[in-house]
Amino acid sequence: MKLQEAMKASGAMGTIRRSLKTLCLLGVIASPGVAADALVHKGPAATFTVTADGLSSIKIGEVEVAAGGWYAWNAGPTAFNLGASSKAGVYGGYYVRDVAGQIARQLKDKTLTVVGPTEARVRHVLGDLACTYTYRFDGDDVHVAARLENNSQRDEVAVPAFGGLRFQFAQPPRGHMTVWHPSYLHHIRLDAMHPSHPSRIGGSYATDGTVGIGLSPAGPDRFPRTLFLWDFDDWNPGRRHAVPVRWLAYMRGEPLAPGSAATFHMVLRAAATDDWKRLLEPYKAHFLRTYGPVRYNADHRAVAMACVNHSPGAIKPDNPYGLHGDFRRLDLPEMAAKFVDVVGGGLTRANGQGVLIWGQTGQEPRGEMYRTDFDVLPSEIERNWRDVLARRFHEAHLHIGAAARPGEVTYRRDWQHDGTMPLGDRAEHIEMVARRFEAFGKLGADMYYLDSFGSHPNDVKIMMALRERLGPDVQTFCEHQCDAIVPFSGMYSETDFRAKGSSGWDGADQYVPRSGLWFIQFCRWMLGEDKVNVVSRLYEVRGKVPDGFEPPLRFFYRNHITPLIADYQVKAQADEVRKLQEEFLSPDGKKWIK
Repeated sequence: MKLQEAMKASGAMGTIRRSLKTLCLLGVIASPGVAADALVHKGPAATFTVTADGLSSIKIGEVEVAAGGWYAWNAGPTAFNLGASSKAGVYGGYYVRDVAGQIARQLKDKTLTVVGPTEARVRHVLGDLACTYTYRFDGDDVHVAARLENNSQRDEVAVPAFGGLRFQFAQPPRGHMTVWHPSYLHHIRLDAMHPSHPSRIGGSYATDGTVGIGLSPAGPDRFPRTLFLWDFDDWNPGRRHAVPVRWLAYMRGEPLAPGSAATFHMVLRAAATDDWKRLLEPYKAHFLRTYGPVRYNADHRAVAMACVNHSPGAIKPDNPYGLHGDFRRLDLPEMAAKFVDVVGGGLTRANGQGVLIWGQTGQEPRGEMYRTDFDVLPSEIERNWRDVLARRFHEAHLHIGAAARPGEVTYRRDWQHDGTMPLGDRAEHIEMVARRFEAFGKLGADMYYLDSFGSHPNDVKIMMALRERLGPDVQTFCEHQCDAIVPFSGMYSETDFRAKGSSGWDGADQYVPRSGLWFIQFCRWMLGEDKVNVVSRLYEVRGKVPDGFEPPLRFFYRNHITPLIADYQVKAQADEVRKLQEEFLSPDGKKWIK
């Protein structure tokens, strides 16, 4: 005690404390619970600085690519027009930069505690919101866990949001970077969040060609609704993409009730690379933990397609179901047999895998083709489907399938027209859909095109249940896709040809799959090149295809896309398809060999 008093009197204790603090901040030693001005973590390429404002600086090499702070607010009323009466955590302004600046000026109660050389805690209290951030560093990654508390006893936090870092790139960044004006978010609301058609990928990355930022949700959430938003610094026309500055925000689709709290996780990777695979590695790990591997056995051989329904005007006494003529008259046994001869014969010669039939229920005069009650067939078509089509296709070791619509239910909109509405994820809704597939399966259907389906969280939940009931050998192809549904179903796409200068197209002559070649490549990178099924057909040709240009079938196989071939073209293209499949595919269609 006397020695400590003597050291205190001489100032030695203060020197020791400052030395210990310095050693802790430098990562030489770890001293839990040290209040400090900053924690600096140096990874192989990136240097992160945490202050009482949160993650405040990111350097890659000697270049500072981000500065500011990391704050929490309620983005519901301003960005999404949700919870408009809520006051908890609402700050003025549409744009991330304005909200972050307002919070930074108002935030008074903020503390930084250094837990160790690779961990720090920051506590913010502003109005009814309190948030405790835990920053954990691992190389060039930082894991952020934000414990957000809504201390209002009246107002909910409709959309928890975090952000405030201003990214300064060397040139306008590229990558998978979501940005929308709040006026659009007001319209689509939480449908902007992953998983959805607007946000088909839950991760994000940005690069200026030299440095890169990768982002991923994290944590134990089973079906998180997430959005990484890269807001423009300047929304004026001509300036949005030209200014190489973006403001980052991370938003979640789980509201916080009054008096409740929740923890939200994310991972940020900063690296001296523009390699999107390297930047998205944390997201790939998160995705596989959340959704798992592919649950179906892929087959990449050619598929035929047939649209047999015509129109309401075609419904006549001699064509009661409004079908196209000739072999598409599936209500006539002799035409059903001809369908097998024409389409099945061509598939056998091409070494294809099967056929998908649209409009198998006949033309519905009340509309809403293709039907949600897809398994309800007219008695003549049902009999021919079971006794002629399915029997003979299966005897030829071919699949036969149809258009289904599992994400919606039909209702009578008025006396003459039907409408549809989305299904929820309740167990009885999923059971109703599963029974339809089982009923159709008893008629021999073992392949499905899934219309208006694949890009909503409820679609993912329905498809998970369907895959468990259908088993791995029934092929399905979603019209719309997000990455979360791909482990449970293949994809359907349409491919257009765009000639340079046609309809405002300023790119080179090329085929453009509407699902996006990069999205297809991305899903296969996460789940396995041979595991993910993708089918597409040539849909629209804008402009003139140049002489000698790559034929569409070769384009499909070269990009590992299964071609959908129109029923009337199957026999004519059979030899070409077989030749291309022998070049690009294993004989059983399971593996791409080129």
